[in-house]
Amino acid sequence: MKTKLTILAIFLLIGGYMAAQSSVQIKDILVSPVMVVDTITNLPVETEGEKLAVMCKINNLSSVETIQILVGTSENAGDISVIEGIISEDSGIYYLTQDGETTMLNGNVISVIVELNQIEVDSYNYISVYAIDGENQESNHLVFTK
Repeated sequence: MKTKLTILAIFLLIGGYMAAQSSVQIKDILVSPVMVVDTITNLPVETEGEKLAVMCKINNLSSVETIQILVGTSENAGDISVIEGIISEDSGIYYLTQDGETTMLNGNVISVIVELNQIEVDSYNYISVYAIDGENQESNHLVFTK
């Protein structure tokens, strides 16, 4: 009887965990430097810091409300920078709003620009990305290692 109760408790815990997890899944994280080019000379512009494009794919864009990017010294830590992008939809077209700027999304790919000063560039080791759905549930977390 004790064994049956233990097994039942384990199934209830697993079921509760599965119910609390979002159906939104992200995959294929890519972090790439963004080169700033002078429009007059077409030469790269020297900057004090770095711009990074953080990209990922989302299986169910219609369920996503926000995308979170955590730049930190450890995984899933935003101790250096936290960037939030808001996903919206208009007539079947999805948009990302970040820092007051809205861009149209292409398919299920989300691309967020992260600007870091030189101290932040030198300090960060990880960039973590996850989505939050309409029920305030987090998706899986993807981690880029510097």
